[in-house]
Amino acid sequence: MTPQRTCFILWTAALGLVALGCCICSHVIINETPSMPLGLYWRSSPQLPERGMVVAFPVPSSVRGIVEDRHYLRAGAVLVKPAAAVEGDEVCTRNGRLSINGAVHGDISTVDSAGRPLPTAGFCGVVPRGFFLPAGHHPMSFDGRYFGLVAVTEVLGEVVPLWTY
Repeated sequence: MTPQRTCFILWTAALGLVALGCCICSHVIINETPSMPLGLYWRSSPQLPERGMVVAFPVPSSVRGIVEDRHYLRAGAVLVKPAAAVEGDEVCTRNGRLSINGAVHGDISTVDSAGRPLPTAGFCGVVPRGFFLPAGHHPMSFDGRYFGLVAVTEVLGEVVPLWTY
């Protein structure tokens, strides 16, 4: 084999590996917050969230400033949360509690772990078409209890754990 052919094969292989790495990396999400197990998650193609499905989505613009100022997440990071309520579910945030379809899902804190005030979603009603409520079970999860419903068009995809700790 000529040196030119060897060089061509090596460059082609290197570019192929870079392309493969880019494809894989665009589907890997790092969860950096303890409201879900920390670690690496695989993101599938976007789809409508179903109740209980864990999905990734950008931080809602209404709370992005708080998230960045308080360093809850690094800039550009996404949230990884279960879809606790979907279209047609009855949701209410009242008296410091989140209820879904009449069952208490969790408490709503008024302050974060540093004692700073948290926003409240203040929503009672039926989840309309095209929206879902992300909410975990961790007591300090920053989720829909504090920023409300999220449009399903914001969902980046369902996520499943690859490696957690």
